[in-house]
Amino acid sequence: MKKVYKIVTSNFHYKVLSVVFALLLWFLATNKETTEAILTMNYTPVSSGDYRITDYKPKILRIKVEGYRKEILHLKEEGKIKVILPPNISENNGWVSLKLKKKMIKLPFSTINLKEVEPKEIKVKVEKLVKKAVPIKVELSGLKEGVKVRTVPNYAVVLLPENTAECIVSVRTEKVDVSDVKPPAVLEVGLKSNYKVEPQKVEIFLEGKDESKEKTFRN
Repeated sequence: MKKVYKIVTSNFHYKVLSVVFALLLWFLATNKETTEAILTMNYTPVSSGDYRITDYKPKILRIKVEGYRKEILHLKEEGKIKVILPPNISENNGWVSLKLKKKMIKLPFSTINLKEVEPKEIKVKVEKLVKKAVPIKVELSGLKEGVKVRTVPNYAVVLLPENTAECIVSVRTEKVDVSDVKPPAVLEVGLKSNYKVEPQKVEIFLEGKDESKEKTFRN
């Protein structure tokens, strides 16, 4: 019995390290194992042009992928992917049929290879958008008396559905507290909109009587 105990306890820490390294190698080998899988995924069609998608069908895709087991499991758990649509798909509003190409499917891992996708065609309901230039309204709190405010640029271009274009007359900035800001100063502030807007940020110039120095703030 003593002999067995001596064999077990001899160089015990080396044996423990060997077991740990073996487990690590097994774990790495398992997660880097390449495999194939067929997944049923929800997807979101993403517009890359001057239009938006109000509906689409079918709601799910069946994809065949090849890649590392760990990444495929992660993709399966997420359960959703993106389909990037072409810039110009229709001149009119309404339903459009599109051939579903593999290059349109955006997967979260570049190492996952998309081998097949079903169905071969999807339908999307398109609403064309129009560009409208609108003034920018600055949202500031704590503005001191006598401080002048200007924005660069002083207008933004908004992509709007045709039936709402007349309703949108301006775009507001994010609200900023400037009570502790001493002019002259420049603040970079984002724009708030339910629609796509360019630019996404503007510069707000606070100008006072003494403009010998200028500080720049970035939010």
